[in-house]
Amino acid sequence: MSSTRVAKGLNANLENFELTDVMQLITQQVKCGVLSVEGSNGSCSWSFNEGSLVSFDCNFPGHILDLKNILRQSGTLDDKRLVRLHESDDLSSAQALGKALVKNNICTREELEKMNLRRLIESFIITLQWTKGRYKFIPTSEINNHAFLAPQDANFIILEALRQIDEMAVMKKRLQPLDQVYESTLTLANDETINDADTLFQEGLHDQFDDDEFEVYKLFDGQRSLQNVLENSITGQFHTCRTMLNFIERGIIAPLSEEMGFQFTRSQESSQNRYWSGLSLLILSGALLIATGTALQSANRTGPGSHPTLFSAIINNIKADQNTMQKQAQQLLLQTNSHTDIDEGRDNDASEL
Repeated sequence: MSSTRVAKGLNANLENFELTDVMQLITQQVKCGVLSVEGSNGSCSWSFNEGSLVSFDCNFPGHILDLKNILRQSGTLDDKRLVRLHESDDLSSAQALGKALVKNNICTREELEKMNLRRLIESFIITLQWTKGRYKFIPTSEINNHAFLAPQDANFIILEALRQIDEMAVMKKRLQPLDQVYESTLTLANDETINDADTLFQEGLHDQFDDDEFEVYKLFDGQRSLQNVLENSITGQFHTCRTMLNFIERGIIAPLSEEMGFQFTRSQESSQNRYWSGLSLLILSGALLIATGTALQSANRTGPGSHPTLFSAIINNIKADQNTMQKQAQQLLLQTNSHTDIDEGRDNDASEL
């Protein structure tokens, strides 16, 4: 590809020329202009000023890369705030939204610059993996810099994107199968109740994770597959893969399974068996107590001066057995009550969660 063609503009297929080759020519020749690429999965454009990346705009429906959606999913911008911003400010573009956010003290300039740099790298991670599509470069003498993105070395951004793509391929192999549904091990998967206790629980988890980890953790609801989490994470594909592997190694998430529910059922049945065994022993000891009382009444009729007999020895043995059985019954009932208290405590903890 000649420098003359770059100077006049480009319009070609990705099958014929790789995007990295075009980017290299633009940076080497210190060109000013806009490079756009369009494929079946979205579109993106990058602005260059003297070979440096100074602005970008992208639209990828299959990824959470839009600034407004990122802010809404992270909880920074809710619907009420968004409506108020629409009423008072111009939100026609991502840069206009950024100005409104800084003006209303919703985000700082540094936070927006960090988000935009991640979005910029992610835009290359997505497009550099395309094998079909079209791109064009339109030279221009004037380029407006992004209000919330410092000029970036295009070569560094491309190399960083390629590095993440390579490492992500290795991580995805370790995460296979990506269609496997995972759930959090820190909450009860079958508990569908949502209350203030759950909010407090989440706030407690927030202290254990950094912001990016918590954004990924929130997506594990027992219904999403790893691929779905990857596509809906606002932290980028590379960071999401790394976080998911970290969660699996730490035992924070696990494949969705019904085994835990079966174990809980067996535990309940074992507790019930202990309860009925203890109750049976208690009833039996009560029957022995009645029989002993009757026998003692019969023995007392013989008078106070009577001598010990074989019958009185049998009575003494029965009383000893009865005392032993009472103690066993009480111990079983105490064990049952303690297990019941533990189970109820777990249920209460689970409901609070």
